[in-house]
Amino acid sequence: MRTAREIRSVEAELLVTEAQQLRKTLFELRNKAVRGKPEKMHEMGQTRRELARVLTIMNERKRGVVTPAPAPQG
Repeated sequence: MRTAREIRSVEAELLVTEAQQLRKTLFELRNKAVRGKPEKMHEMGQTRRELARVLTIMNERKRGVVTPAPAPQG
């Protein structure tokens, strides 16, 4: 699971691709749960939260509320 800082450093095109991938993963996790094969139920919540982070950052950029990516520490 990545932090918002890490996600903000990613380009817009990659965020769209990542959002699609997270939606697909969430769909698959829900299907497993419905079929009675829940293995790692915590993954559903983690995936949902990460998708929300990605979508939030995409909307921030769309609105122009861009928070600059922090300089790497080290």
